[in-house]
Amino acid sequence: MRGKIKTEGIISQSIRDHKFSKKGKRQVFLPLYTAFFFLYIFAPIVLIFIFAWNTGEGYNFPLKDFGWNWFVRLFNDRMALKALQNSIYIAVTSATVSVILGTSLTIAVIRGIKKFRALILVFLMLPVLMPSLTIGISALVFFRAINIPPGIPAVIISHVSISLSYVFLIMMGRVEGIDIEMQESAIDLGANWFESLKDILFPVLMPAMLAGWLFSFMISWNEFIVTYFLIGTEITLPVYIFSQLRFGISPKVNVISVLITVFTILTVFALQAIRKIYLKIQTRIV
Repeated sequence: MRGKIKTEGIISQSIRDHKFSKKGKRQVFLPLYTAFFFLYIFAPIVLIFIFAWNTGEGYNFPLKDFGWNWFVRLFNDRMALKALQNSIYIAVTSATVSVILGTSLTIAVIRGIKKFRALILVFLMLPVLMPSLTIGISALVFFRAINIPPGIPAVIISHVSISLSYVFLIMMGRVEGIDIEMQESAIDLGANWFESLKDILFPVLMPAMLAGWLFSFMISWNEFIVTYFLIGTEITLPVYIFSQLRFGISPKVNVISVLITVFTILTVFALQAIRKIYLKIQTRIV
């Protein structure tokens, strides 16, 4: 009997030791994995910031010197400024059109259409699943068939067709959670249709609309393949970067990456500030 108890004690002790050893390995592995993950993500960004201020053209250490000469060269490059202007115009226009059409489409599909809704949802998901190469070739063939020349209008239309599906996905959950009786009650109490949209529906949809606009803006801003097929004689920032990389990595690309990274960080902080302001306004209303 004592031997049996002693054997069971040894077995339970070995099991506990095995659990502790596994827990110790996990405690060591997870921090190392996390550190290597963030190092892999952020190390290239840090290097881009370093080489953006390097006065030399190489990518080797030690650096030649630190200065602003590549920033000055970039802002003196008319083609780069034209590409930046076109990218901002295309992204803002396509994002705005996508949010307007996507919000209206979401309300119509979720609230108004009962029959064939599943089929409509499948067609709306296609641009999300289709490769950009297929979309670019299809858009090029389509615009040539209807005699629309390549250029900025064709790019905007194509970007809207891509972003529309993402806006729909973002807005769908928000629209499904809205109690439509609130708008109907406002109309019953004397508000007209426009006032019910402005005072009831629009404030509820605003966070999702803002998220959809930013998502559409970033999709259009980063889109290269579709833009390359349709831009014609014009140029956007991704196309400009590609043209610079064809003949070697220009230090101007580092400067562009730095500016885009800074813009992204400021956008995140602005979103957080807007979110806090919106929550305060909602709290005061309630």
